[in-house]
Amino acid sequence: MFRFLFKWGFILSLVASIPFFAWVWWLNGQVVERFEGQKWQVPSEVYSAPIILSSGAPWKKQDLESLLEETGYRFGRNSQKVGWAARSQTKVSAHLRSYVDHLGFHESERRIFSFENGRLVIQALNGDEISEARIEPQRIGYLYGGNTESRQILTYNEIPKPLIDILVAVEDQEFYHHWGISLTGIARAVVVNFTQGSRRQGGSTLTQQLVKNMYLSSERTYTRKLTEVVMSLLLEYHYSKEAIITAYMNEVYLAQLGSSALHGFAAASQHFFGRPLNELNIDEFALLVGMVKGPSLYNPERSPNRAKARRNTVLAVLKEQGRLSDKDYNSLIKQPIRLASKQKERSVYGDYLDLVAMQLSRDFDEATLATKNLRIYTGVDIRAQRAASAAMQRQVAALGRRDAKLKGLQGAMVVTDRITGQVRAIVGSSDQYYTGFNRALGAVRPIGSLVKPPLYMSALATGRYTWWSKIEDKRLRFKVGGQIWEPENYDRKTHGVMHLYEAMAKSYNLATVSLAEQIGFDRVGDTLRQLGVKRSFTMHPAMALGALELSPFEVSRLYQPIASQGKSSELGVVLAVMDQNDRLMKRFDQQNDVPFTDALLAVTLDGMTKTPKIGTARAAQAAFPDLNFAAKTGTTNQQKDSWFVGITGDYSSTVWLGDDNNVPLSITGSSGAQKVWIDFTKNVNPRSLPTSLPNGAARYDVLNEEFEMAASRCSDKTSLAFILGTEPKDSSSCFWPF
Repeated sequence: MFRFLFKWGFILSLVASIPFFAWVWWLNGQVVERFEGQKWQVPSEVYSAPIILSSGAPWKKQDLESLLEETGYRFGRNSQKVGWAARSQTKVSAHLRSYVDHLGFHESERRIFSFENGRLVIQALNGDEISEARIEPQRIGYLYGGNTESRQILTYNEIPKPLIDILVAVEDQEFYHHWGISLTGIARAVVVNFTQGSRRQGGSTLTQQLVKNMYLSSERTYTRKLTEVVMSLLLEYHYSKEAIITAYMNEVYLAQLGSSALHGFAAASQHFFGRPLNELNIDEFALLVGMVKGPSLYNPERSPNRAKARRNTVLAVLKEQGRLSDKDYNSLIKQPIRLASKQKERSVYGDYLDLVAMQLSRDFDEATLATKNLRIYTGVDIRAQRAASAAMQRQVAALGRRDAKLKGLQGAMVVTDRITGQVRAIVGSSDQYYTGFNRALGAVRPIGSLVKPPLYMSALATGRYTWWSKIEDKRLRFKVGGQIWEPENYDRKTHGVMHLYEAMAKSYNLATVSLAEQIGFDRVGDTLRQLGVKRSFTMHPAMALGALELSPFEVSRLYQPIASQGKSSELGVVLAVMDQNDRLMKRFDQQNDVPFTDALLAVTLDGMTKTPKIGTARAAQAAFPDLNFAAKTGTTNQQKDSWFVGITGDYSSTVWLGDDNNVPLSITGSSGAQKVWIDFTKNVNPRSLPTSLPNGAARYDVLNEEFEMAASRCSDKTSLAFILGTEPKDSSSCFWPF
């Protein structure tokens, strides 16, 4: 009888256990599939260009110190450790971080910076002068595409050992000895929950916490707890402790940032401290580990006192376990919590991220950008971007205080690298925070007098005109579409005969339209298209005064061939895309097809340097008396738009101000947009345009009254650039016998 009962009992037990084993088998598949596949959907990270510090560039000591602090460098007694800087009364030293980008691996380097007569001098520790130093690219934001997680993925070797030790000491002291669950912890939790009459304590190991975060919901039921236990055992069966702790470090939830959840210690380090995880101190590790118990409760931004108390509790645990000496403990608990200054990334870089997303949408689908943790390297210059955003906000606010009718004034700004055409900064609004409407791309408005430099270049290209050539500023009448059009100067006056450089510098409309008529309006239209205007337009006389409608971005592209003297024509945004393993996926190379000679473009640019000296940009020259730069102001009919283009040795910048409702304003290009450019330029250490000209062009001193080269003793003269072959053939000694 016993054998009969045992036999059938055993058979029935096997039959009854089939669903359980099937369930375990299914759980095993879930564990392996998620852990060995793509564990996380991590949005693509967007990075700035490296910040290049060049010997000889204009720099102030306090500006470099501010830049190092903004990029997460800590100042201390010395700069021996990577990520640290030091300063004396006259010098700054910094141990610059290594980094990887699409150009390869860049080693960390320790450099000494001094400042001689306002110029930067860079030296190695042995005293050798260095031509340049680089601060690593900064992450400026993410391309979410609907993703709501912020995370940076680390490998095991990238996790600081002290952080692992602190986490294990506080959260799971038996981590290296159990098989995924702690029987003593479970027993303790059962006793507490039984005595309290509800589930108050979980007894979870780090492995169980990882399973709960990666695979399960947060519901508190015994069924879910059983699932957690089984999956923890399976996870420990398949994978090493190193793999599990690495996954935990990347998965753990640590804060809610608006609609985005902050996961992983690396992302938390950047968010709270503004530095890489491997540069944190013990007390900072303790703060982050303390947050694991209650991310909202111990958030140092919201509850600094509570977070500090929790940090000190963690430090006390380390002292009790012999991991901290009494001396170190007493020192660390006195440390204040030093969080990174918070700047809303999306408010400063939101307009630039729009541009990045627009370019990448042609090559990558939204799901890839939102989940594959790509590294996107751009040309944005963080100093230029912050300076442009701040200048726009300050100056528009100041104009609004001066005139109540300007309270609704808006603006946009595009800053490009003068040589390469890379977009260094873009501002789409005068508002403090990112608005979602990027006027640098979307505000298509008449460009006014910004059309004049390309128009004058059309005349120079014929070979019949030079900057010295004369034109009469007189009243004109044109029949357009059956109606009579009579252009006017801004001051409603005529100014007689003058040189071309004077007419452009002073932005005289009548002289400009007269010149366009002489060379042919269609020729001007062809030049605009060859310079990069892709928008369809029909050329007519009013176009010569800027009836052409373009966005600020399109204006920047129009001026890029002139600013670069033929070295670039298209504007660049994204430099390259790499995957999360630093493999190059795509490089973006600009097409630079400029159908004009370098000499013509350089002579045009040189002519634009007269505008700050004698023309409508004299306020900018007064602000920078020693700076050689090119400029052009622009104002449209009824003063509805205020424009300014400024070109220095480093940047070509386009500024637009206007009202979204297209109403008349009380400002011109000189009294509005120019102020924004001056403010911006004061904060980016401007360098002068080079005085050298390319082959095929030369600069000569020419008499104002006669088309003759002037000797050094001549007083009534001006310096002008010429395309070779168009310069004066005669010369004057200015020596008059009595």
